[in-house]
Amino acid sequence: MLKSETDKTLPIFEAFPRLAESVPWRSIASWPTPIQRAERLGAAHGLSQLFIKREDLSHPIVGGNKLRGLEFLLADMVARGATRIVTLSSVGSHHIARTAYHAKQLGIDTTAVVVDQPRACYVCANLGLGLSSGARYVLADYASALPRLVFERLRPLNRRAGKPPYYIAPGGTNSLACIGHVNAAFELQRQIERDEMSEPDFIYVPMGSLGTAAGLVLGCKLAGLRARVVGIVVSHRWYCTRGRTLRLARRTLRRLRRYDPTIPSARLNSEGVEIVGRDLGKGYGEFTPEAARAAAELHALEGVITDGTYAAKALSGMFGFIRDRALNHKVHLFWNTYHHLQGLERAEIRREVVPARLRAYFDLPVQPLDDQFPRPVH
Repeated sequence: MLKSETDKTLPIFEAFPRLAESVPWRSIASWPTPIQRAERLGAAHGLSQLFIKREDLSHPIVGGNKLRGLEFLLADMVARGATRIVTLSSVGSHHIARTAYHAKQLGIDTTAVVVDQPRACYVCANLGLGLSSGARYVLADYASALPRLVFERLRPLNRRAGKPPYYIAPGGTNSLACIGHVNAAFELQRQIERDEMSEPDFIYVPMGSLGTAAGLVLGCKLAGLRARVVGIVVSHRWYCTRGRTLRLARRTLRRLRRYDPTIPSARLNSEGVEIVGRDLGKGYGEFTPEAARAAAELHALEGVITDGTYAAKALSGMFGFIRDRALNHKVHLFWNTYHHLQGLERAEIRREVVPARLRAYFDLPVQPLDDQFPRPVH
């Protein structure tokens, strides 16, 4: 394990000590993230117990839930001597922006093959952060994304120079990164033991690349928590399924058991996860009025900021799930994955470093409803 300067550790390593010696990990964030009791928001919806897991407070500058998996991926890159990352996602990806920023601190470059998405202020912020962190963006469409990705992964071999780049899957999601979200369940278990909240009956997460949901499903099982994970679909419905989520959780368990065979072989089935698919709207990155209202209410009552692509849709989906099933008396935990990049919506980026086909994200109007999502006053 690659330890940080402060020699931190993780709850999962304390639960399974062998992992601490075998799993690559490098601390880049502040854990645990706080749990906030959302009394006013809960009261507005007739909920007796509503809590928020503040993943937005994982880092003072560039945070969010993506850092949980990135701590493991960056450590693995360093151990392998990688000097360049190749990844794939959308233009305004939280994953790309955070990967580029934190990899730069280690002298690792990022190349991102990206597909277009609806314009929004947070998209400009993420794109600006990625560019200012030295990331090279290769614009593609859904037909050309895979061939361009393969080409970028083979570029060093074509030039007969250096090692192949380190590949990170879309959303930064694989079985290694999922360990970070498994650990989040052990972190939650400790917070429950310290009476920071009651044990939740339901945990609500946005479902995009599935890593957060899969990790929490497995983590709750290993940590002995009864919570059912509710994934709100915010990406492609055909991809965000219970089956894919459980397969990723099982792959992560197999990886963990290779590191430490004493980890129990947990039985993962459909009882641990629920999929809610009606809050996507017109598609990925397309804002909905319901999400905008939920985000505005959350900010007004609890001071928490969310984005329209992931967290706000998960929030509106949570309210619908609770209402439809008459679950007001249960304990609910909303997993706020979004971290606002303060002041970067119109970051000063030299035009010459912005690929011509990406300049429109800074020059043209954003999509409707974008101005209804709260942003902090600077």
